[in-house]
Amino acid sequence: MARLDGRGLRHEDGNRAVSALRHPRAILVYRLVLAAMFLYACYDKILAPATFAKIVYQWQVGGPVFSNLVAVVLPWVELIVGLLLLFGPWTREAGLVVGGLLLSFNLAAVSVLARGIDVENCGCTSVKASATERSPFRGVGWFLLARNTVLLLAALAVALPRPYESEGPSGLPAPTPAPAP
Repeated sequence: MARLDGRGLRHEDGNRAVSALRHPRAILVYRLVLAAMFLYACYDKILAPATFAKIVYQWQVGGPVFSNLVAVVLPWVELIVGLLLLFGPWTREAGLVVGGLLLSFNLAAVSVLARGIDVENCGCTSVKASATERSPFRGVGWFLLARNTVLLLAALAVALPRPYESEGPSGLPAPTPAPAP
């Protein structure tokens, strides 16, 4: 285990690892993964808001009015942030919104798990009922929390400013000017 016996990663190695995770190409991959995830997730919910409202209501975090409001607004927010992450403008702001959504999803999932509520379909990416056997990957459970936490870390990497780096309009680093002769 690193650092327990004093021989863990050297400071420079740790900085290199963090730099690699914060590299502009890595940030671009995070943006594209988050965009794809949120664009895919919003599709079914936009087409079937009544079904999605029933799924939200199963979580028992609010009453029917709250569930209906979430069912109508959330898919459109997911669509907008997905498009912003995909096409580049306001990527940090979109990453911050995605991070907030994922954090609220995780808090709601912890609440559902703590209260022992059985939610078979979390409604994360589809409103269709599962025709297969129960799966730990389908409903509200530890897999959902782990997946959302990994996505939350990616969203934070997109949202947080990168030191000593200016950003171009696509969210990638702006080209550096050539040195003066």
